[in-house]
Amino acid sequence: MTYIFPANGCSRTATGARTADRRWAPAAGVGFSWLIPHRSLRVAAGLAALGVTVGVNLRALHPGLSGLGLESPVALVVAGVAWLAWMAAAPRSWAALAALAAMGAAGGVVSGITPAGLIFVGVAAAGAGAVRDLIGAAGVAAAGPAGFAGAALAAGSFPGRLAPACAVCLLGLVSGAGRRQLFERARQATLIALADQRAEVAGREAALAAERNRLGRELHDVLAHTLGALSVQLSALEALAGNGTAPGEFRGQIEQAHKLVDEGLDEAHQAVRALREPPRPLIDELARLCRQHAAAFEVSGTPHPLSAEAHLALYRVAQEALTNAARHAPGARVTVEVGFSPGAVTLTVCNPAGKCPARTGSGGYGLSVMRERVQLAGGRCHAGPAGQGWQVTASIPA
Repeated sequence: MTYIFPANGCSRTATGARTADRRWAPAAGVGFSWLIPHRSLRVAAGLAALGVTVGVNLRALHPGLSGLGLESPVALVVAGVAWLAWMAAAPRSWAALAALAAMGAAGGVVSGITPAGLIFVGVAAAGAGAVRDLIGAAGVAAAGPAGFAGAALAAGSFPGRLAPACAVCLLGLVSGAGRRQLFERARQATLIALADQRAEVAGREAALAAERNRLGRELHDVLAHTLGALSVQLSALEALAGNGTAPGEFRGQIEQAHKLVDEGLDEAHQAVRALREPPRPLIDELARLCRQHAAAFEVSGTPHPLSAEAHLALYRVAQEALTNAARHAPGARVTVEVGFSPGAVTLTVCNPAGKCPARTGSGGYGLSVMRERVQLAGGRCHAGPAGQGWQVTASIPA
């Protein structure tokens, strides 16, 4: 036989759709109708099962109706109406539980005349076991044997079929509990899938934010270095123009400005390809950078390979520090020192006070970006006054 348990609940999937309970609540049904994917077909199957059950009971009661009172036909009607009420009610509502209890009790009364009435007892017990815990379901299912016992006592035929009624009730409870476990497992699987999808989305958003921050740091460093150097170069050109400098020297300064622009464009291209290609040795890049800024360069210890992140962080720190020194202390002699030790690499950039007033400009994010970059590489960065000048120190574990 085929019975149905209504599926009115709902929950959400990762896309926010109302699917989980509506899809899986039929798994808490009775018989095999819960395997039907369409709710309208499940309802039709349930109604057909009800019709078959009522028909079987009427056929069993018909030969002896003339010798029976009204209690059995009335009980059969009550059981059928309770079945319909159970199908229409929300699965876990008190109305559904009351309908199941009424169905079980009425079925117990009918089973006192014909064993076919035990169908109602089993369905009621299974329906209760599908939506309630064992104690609550047993309380609802007990209405079936209680109805049978009451009818048997009234008719003077106790205990009669009490043992089969209790057995059918127990079998229904076990069946309903199995359906309930299937539902719970399906619900847990849906929740786990939802949590996994949310974690995946959160991970992608975090990766996207990290990539945006990385590109922002790269663009800032390239622009700050190139535009800062151009600002210094333009200041020098302005001074030469005011002093009546010879055209040859003036042309040389213009060529230097063009060179800075070309280098800035090249570094912009490198920023787009950042961390995707193996970099050149850090010592070579720092030496080239110091030549551009006419800074002294010193190396101590034995150089050894660095990770791409540490390599880029130290290079950008030196670039930012040299740009700041040229902007805020023009004319000062800048010294860049790199110290290699077995446990760390330390970069120090220091400069005394400038020999002429520094050009002022809007504040930026250079120092904060520099510290953030070093921290992401697992190191520490400090920038602050040192004597009459300024010093930047960055240390990253090797």
